[in-house]
Amino acid sequence: MRLRTRLALGAVLTAGLMAAQPVVAAQAAAVDFAADSGDQCRRGVTEGTLDWVEGPVIRPAVQVKGTLADDPATSVCAPDQMHSQAVFHAYHGASLVDSEVAKADDGTVELAFDLSDASGVRTIDRVVVQVCRYSNTPVGIGYCGKAVEYKSP
Repeated sequence: MRLRTRLALGAVLTAGLMAAQPVVAAQAAAVDFAADSGDQCRRGVTEGTLDWVEGPVIRPAVQVKGTLADDPATSVCAPDQMHSQAVFHAYHGASLVDSEVAKADDGTVELAFDLSDASGVRTIDRVVVQVCRYSNTPVGIGYCGKAVEYKSP
């Protein structure tokens, strides 16, 4: 009988302590990003923020918010028959965790997506952003600007 009473008391105390634990919200740390196509006219440009969401969340992620512009109105060069692509690669150490590609052609598109491990386990410690330009015709050229790396704060 005493054992049963002690077990019940222990269960009540454990439940009370677990309920009294403070709730810790997920922490987000924002880093500004920018990358371009590397040409003199800056025909392809992406910029925005990378928000590392960490803490007691179900899936650690990097939230990407920003824009990708192709041949912006401020460019002094005439529009060409090419489009811009921004590629975002998320890594945990040397392993690629996730990637996303955005495309713009003679305009600006909004970027809003998350990069995360499909299994929901690995965190992301760096994101590499690169803007490339490709011909709109099946036969054509392509080139890329410098890849820019952003590390978790």
